Amino acid sequence: MTFIEIRGSNQKRKLMNMGYYHAYKGYRYIQNPAKVVSYSKFAELVAVYQFDSELKRILYSQVMFIETAIKNYVLESIVLLTHSDDFATIYSQVLDNYKHYAPRKNKYSSDKDVERAEQKYKKQIKNRLELRNKIYKVQTNAYSNNNQIAKHYLEGDRALPIWAVFELLSLGEFGYFVSCMNYESRHILSALMGIRKCDDTAAQLPQTIIFTIKDLRNAIAHNDVVFDTRFRTGKIAKRLGHAIENETLIKGKRFNSITDYLLLIIYILKHLGESKTVMRRLIKEFDDAVSRLRREVSEEIFSLIIYTDYNGKLERIKKYVSA
Repeated sequence: MTFIEIRGSNQKRKLMNMGYYHAYKGYRYIQNPAKVVSYSKFAELVAVYQFDSELKRILYSQVMFIETAIKNYVLESIVLLTHSDDFATIYSQVLDNYKHYAPRKNKYSSDKDVERAEQKYKKQIKNRLELRNKIYKVQTNAYSNNNQIAKHYLEGDRALPIWAVFELLSLGEFGYFVSCMNYESRHILSALMGIRKCDDTAAQLPQTIIFTIKDLRNAIAHNDVVFDTRFRTGKIAKRLGHAIENETLIKGKRFNSITDYLLLIIYILKHLGESKTVMRRLIKEFDDAVSRLRREVSEEIFSLIIYTDYNGKLERIKKYVSA
């Protein structure tokens, strides 16, 4: 166990301001409790804490912009297909991806394969039903909490339009919505986002992006630790890494470094048509935060947080933005 000596009233005040459990307990390790950081002085812990806080400040506005923009792209793809903002219409015409999984017995070589296909089919129907329940539940909760949009529509005996439903959904719930969309609507969405069809043949990349960015977004919103990507809740689909690599020519994306999330955000921003000025400012602020960390902690600690491929990867990110 590593002990850090706290000296003087100034350091005690800093620890008090950060919070013992949020600061020391949260920053004493990297990624998992087995990787304990060998701090030699309290100032290094403060530097890592400040680096983490700076990352959240830098990334917050971009992540929120991405969430809003993708919801609008999904809305546009749905309206283009259905010419309606009515959830009941959308549920019947768009949220029917389960049909893709309908088993055809002559397609399979054994009864076991048929059984597996039937299980997948049932799971997709269950997902669709659960999504409908989630959407009705968030409307109920919104009305109970005196949400003015919910009150306006529901007290007027009108269903909430889909854009209002999107306002009520968390990013994870929204990703679940997109995963239930049929191929035609997902293909429209992927095309609207400028994703190359060769990188997204199943038209599933947008939902993968949503679920991947969701973990970072929630960590920032709840002021959790982000610098070491411990917020990641599961494996990230390989198709996302392949699509980014094919377009940026940047290899080595394991999403276990915050640099990879910078690349992901830049990739999304470029597809959303964000200006080069905004992306370059984001890269510079990120690099400035990394440079400060480098000056304030030991090389051993720095290398645990920022990997040796950082400089080369950052230069390639800059080239991608300029292309």
